[in-house]
Amino acid sequence: MSIRRTAGLAAAASSLVVAACGGGGLRSTITAEEGAMAVLSMTVADRCPSPPTPRVAVFSVWVDGTRSHDVLLFPGIGLTSYDSLLGPLTGGRHAAEVRPSELWKAAECLSVQRLDAAAYSAESPEHAVYRHSPVLELRADTIGEETDLPLYAYAERMQADAGVTWRYTIVFSNEDGGTPTRALLARWGRTTDIEQVYEVGTAGGRITREAFQGPDHVTRAFAGRRQGEAPVLLVATLNNMVIDRGRSLAAVRPVPAVVDLSRATRESTMDDRPWVYRVMGNELAAEDRIVADAPLDDRWPTVAPDPLSHVYVEAMLRLDRTVAVAWVTDRSGRRLWSHYGRMPLAIDRDGWVRSAVAVGADPLGQVAEVGWACLAAPDAEAGGSCEIEASRAFSLTRDYRPGANLVAPGRFTLKPGGEARLDLTGPGPS
Repeated sequence: MSIRRTAGLAAAASSLVVAACGGGGLRSTITAEEGAMAVLSMTVADRCPSPPTPRVAVFSVWVDGTRSHDVLLFPGIGLTSYDSLLGPLTGGRHAAEVRPSELWKAAECLSVQRLDAAAYSAESPEHAVYRHSPVLELRADTIGEETDLPLYAYAERMQADAGVTWRYTIVFSNEDGGTPTRALLARWGRTTDIEQVYEVGTAGGRITREAFQGPDHVTRAFAGRRQGEAPVLLVATLNNMVIDRGRSLAAVRPVPAVVDLSRATRESTMDDRPWVYRVMGNELAAEDRIVADAPLDDRWPTVAPDPLSHVYVEAMLRLDRTVAVAWVTDRSGRRLWSHYGRMPLAIDRDGWVRSAVAVGADPLGQVAEVGWACLAAPDAEAGGSCEIEASRAFSLTRDYRPGANLVAPGRFTLKPGGEARLDLTGPGPS
């Protein structure tokens, strides 16, 4: 779920379109209380084809005449509004302006039509999450390019007796290093890159602890620069890990939505933003990673069938000396496996997971059965089990929107070698 912005608690909000700003930009004015955070909203006209050229357009945000950060826009996906964070602001009146970035190629088919700004005082619920949201500086080899780009952010709030912990996650379009394409779909059910970047504990309005996810997924204490109370983090690796030192020519400040993932996958945050699936597919196509039937050679792990040809399956897993895989039986009787029969592509972690099974063209019309299987983990001691709480299976529509749930929820405890079939609720025989 997303946090509801309460305009009544905002310090002030205003919108003013000015066509004659430097560099062809637009301007909005903000009147804010001392320390307020603000959200800048850009209304755009997107006349770009799909797939678009270029796949990203970037505008720089200037506050009171000083360049602050950048906003990434994704042509040809149908979005008409983009948000970005500002602040903390000093008390008084401020001018926010956007201009085409000099670091990326312009998209002539996309233009900013209107700029609006809303400021949120320290008493507002929005301020509590915005004040700690990271300023993300971009990796040098992605500046001016169209790959490994941050798409959106979300935050999780965890209450404890001693205070509150906020956990911030960034979703990137892909990763240039790390898990290969086919394994991403088999083990994670997507080819976007979802990375927890920062966690901060607070009590009595003060920071009690803070950490970021650094290279090799090692959690480290934050000791870097800040913008107000927000950490400044630099994307530093090919799989989008961050560090708290160094500087970049470009940074973004996505507005985090507050979500509750206690009974949902991280991937489910994409479902509220179906445009992300289109960006995901566009990047795969541009990088020549979509192949319907690749030979089993060195390239096989780096390519995969079209995201539109998959059935996506979700469950909560508790694994004991086992791994789990999803499967689909099509109407011709073929059994199709998420891991393609290869153990390194099986899921070996607990928690809410998503996997993807390549079914072919018109996957919705091909599904006869959907299920999960439990396999003995490689080199594991005998015994073990898979506890599976299956919740969902769906395919993407032609316009990249998640379709209706195809299955009824079910709970199973399987021994290695066992499998469970889910009852279908959508098209196809039950």
